[in-house]
Parts: sequence; C-alpha cells; structure tokens
Amino acid sequence: MLVLGSLLQGIGATPPGIAGSTYMDEIFTQKQFGVAISILYVVSFIGYPISLLAGAVFLQIYVTMEDPPPGVTITSKEWVGAWWAGMFFPAIAVFLISFIILLYPRQMPAAKKVLRDKVRRGITTVIEKKEELGRSIKEITIDMIPTFKRVLGNKGLAALIIGDVFLFLQIGSYSFYPKIYALIFRLDSKSVGSILGVSNIVGFGIGLIMGGLLMRVKVWHPKTLQLIYSVLTVAAIPFSLGMLLYCPANTYAGVEVPYPDQILNTSQLRSPALTDACNTDCSCTTAFYQPVCDRSNNITYFSPCHAGCMDVQLDTDGMGDSQVTSYLNCTCARHLTVTPGECGGRCSTLLWYNIILTTLSTIIQSASYPSQAIIYQRIVSEVDRTFTQGVRSSVSRALGTLPAPLMYGWIIDSWCSVWRVSDSGEVGNCWVYDVKSLIMWFVLVQTVIRIACAIFNFLCWYWFPEVNMNNDESVKMKDSVKLRELDMENK
Repeated sequence: MLVLGSLLQGIGATPPGIAGSTYMDEIFTQKQFGVAISILYVVSFIGYPISLLAGAVFLQIYVTMEDPPPGVTITSKEWVGAWWAGMFFPAIAVFLISFIILLYPRQMPAAKKVLRDKVRRGITTVIEKKEELGRSIKEITIDMIPTFKRVLGNKGLAALIIGDVFLFLQIGSYSFYPKIYALIFRLDSKSVGSILGVSNIVGFGIGLIMGGLLMRVKVWHPKTLQLIYSVLTVAAIPFSLGMLLYCPANTYAGVEVPYPDQILNTSQLRSPALTDACNTDCSCTTAFYQPVCDRSNNITYFSPCHAGCMDVQLDTDGMGDSQVTSYLNCTCARHLTVTPGECGGRCSTLLWYNIILTTLSTIIQSASYPSQAIIYQRIVSEVDRTFTQGVRSSVSRALGTLPAPLMYGWIIDSWCSVWRVSDSGEVGNCWVYDVKSLIMWFVLVQTVIRIACAIFNFLCWYWFPEVNMNNDESVKMKDSVKLRELDMENK
C-alpha cells in the first residue's frame, strides 16, 4: 500500500512541475520570472522543514492514537509515532487546492504582452508560439519523434539533465537526515524535527530569496546564468562537510571493545559478540534494547542482562512511583555496578557547528535554483520547453529520485552492528550502528555526487547552445506584422 501510495503521489506531483514553470514563464518577463520562481521555490521547499516540524508533533502521539503498551514511553526505541498523520492531512489539503487550479485559463491575459517583449528581443517568434498553442493531440504525437531527436541532440541540455540526476540523488539523502542526526547527536524525534525544520527554513528561505534577487538585478544571458549555477554548486560543497562534526560514538561492550576476558578482532566489528562467559547463563537476547552504562570506564552494555546484572536498586518518589537508579552485582562490569542509559551525552557545541555549516551549504545551493529554472526555459526553443520539462522530470525521477532512498538506505543498513532479533529468530530493525564508518561513507557518497553534479553543470555551460535567436528575414517580417496585430488587440 505504501508503494502504491508513493506511485500515485509521484503521478500527481509531476504535471505541476512540468507545466507550472512553463505557464509562469508565459506571464512574467525574465526579471519578474526570477523573482516569481523564487517565491514558488521558497513556498515549495519550506514545505520540507514544515513537515519536519509537523512530524515532530505527530511523532509525540502513539501510532494507534491510543495509549502505548505498558512500559513503552516516547524515549523508548520501541515507540512508534503517528507517522501516517503527516501524509493524511496534507493529502486532504492538496485535494481541495486542486479544484482552484482547475479554474485557471489556458493562457493568462498578460501572456500577450510578455510574448511581444520576447519577440522583440529575439527569444521566440509569434509563429513558434502559435504553433505551440494551436497543435492538436494528434499533431503533438506525430511531432514528438523529431522533437525528441532535436532535444537529444542538444549536448548542453543533456549535460544539464544528467547534472539534475545527481542533484536529485543528493537531495534524496534529506529524508534520512532526521535519522542520522538523531543517531549522531542522540536526539529524540521532537528535538531533531525542530532543529532540522528551523535550519532548513532559514537555509532554503534565505538562499531562494537571494537567488531571486540576483535574477532581478539584470536580464542575464542564459549562458552566464548557467555559469552562476555551476559556481554556486561547487561553492556549497565545502560547507556540506560540516556533517563530519558529530558527538563521539558510544563504546559498546562486545562491539567496539571486548568483554574483560574477550579478545576482540576487527571482524567482530561487523559480527558483534555480545555473549560472554560473564553473561552466558543469562540467556540474553537483542529483542529489546535497554542500554546501561559502566561509569568507571564509559562502556555501554546492550542491556542489564548483557552486563550480567543480578540485582536492581530502586528509588521511590513522593508519589509512590519506583524508578531504577542502578543495577548491582553485574559480573561483566568493572565495579559490578551500572546505571540506566547510554554512556555518551549530548554535545551541543558540535551540534551547532554542524547546523551552521550545513545551513550555509543549503543557502548557497538553494540560491542557484532560480537560475536553474530560467536556464531550462532558455536552453531550448520555445516550442520544446514543455517537452523538455517532461524529459527532465522523467529522467531525474527515474535515475535520481527513485534510487536515492534505496542507495542511502543500503549505506545505513550496511553499517549496522547489532540487529534486533526476536525470540523466534526474525530480524527486525537496527539497534546499534558503527557511527564513524556510517557518517564517513554517507558524507563521502554525498560529496562524490555533488562533485559529479558540478562537473556536468560546467559541461552544460561549455556546450550551452545559442537557441531562440531567429535570423530569418521572412520570419522577422511576418513577426513585425503579428506584433502590430498584438498591439491592436491590447489596445
């Protein structure tokens, strides 16, 4: 059902992306279009951090909207929040808004004025525009093969689309950021959603506004815009390495360090030995994660059972409720006593350094998006714009959006040290990760993808074609007549 829902969501999200920018390009001049597309991008990209903030609220509610099972709290790894609410309520809103979009006319009144300006600057011709608007479905189908050949022959466009594939591969990692940040900074779902939500609102908002203002400064030549887009893509890379700043990972007994009588080798980093002579008789499992800490050496044990604990010390508050303060007679611990929870704490300083650097990366990268939208409207002739948007959307989604979650999910799962295994032997989610290796490979893959994106963007700039400049005198003469007709219609 989730796959079917994602499929329908992709089908519904594609047409606005293909036709929306083309529709806006018809009713705004180039200066206005840069600002308009920035506003559109600001609204759309802010949807992602808003979803993080909303998700932080929804995840505080148990998945069934009822009381959770006994012993399961919001800080437990067994907690499952109401994840489905983040899909259900926005779906209702989109359904209602779609009826407003249906009321839009085929062509806005302002389109004639913008068309006249484009013709005078040689960007398009009235004849091209008439052909674009007046074609039937049959004519469009017949004309698709030569159009496809014409678009494929545009080396600059091909490089730009390939660059887009790598861009979408990199953007696909964003959906894993809440999990990554919760892991490397030991944050709960509410905290990570709030922090990432605010940082992304600031990053995307400032970046897109700056990009729109840059488009407002002057009417840039499309090739110059492509150079700006390429340079900004490169400039964002160093700041993205801020993700390498994270809290020191927990040291787990039997995973990173041996039990007192174990000799741990490198192969056990991927095949942990949580069972030792000191806890063999305890019949411990990994069905539930209940970490405890030996404060004498800062070693974390998977559970009191894995620490070989036999007794527990309770503290009763004024309400009569009991709470575990420590576990005693733990045969695996140095001083036979451990306390509940992981040994590692939060490191706020590194967290804010990380957030500042990655937000700067987001600002720089998102500042390039308005120029990219204009480039796609100018790198092909007027009649090929909508078809080009379709090709771009199909290729980037098929080769970028779709494989990205699989790729990053595989990277994360590859560095799992301890899996949840039920009493029946069924393997579930991951409890403990090799954080150092996970972050190194996560950032490395992201960086390689960003560099590949930048390379193809520069190739697009190098191969950028001179399009939409019609020097045919007969066409110019016909256009001058058509321009007079348009002027008379506007009067």
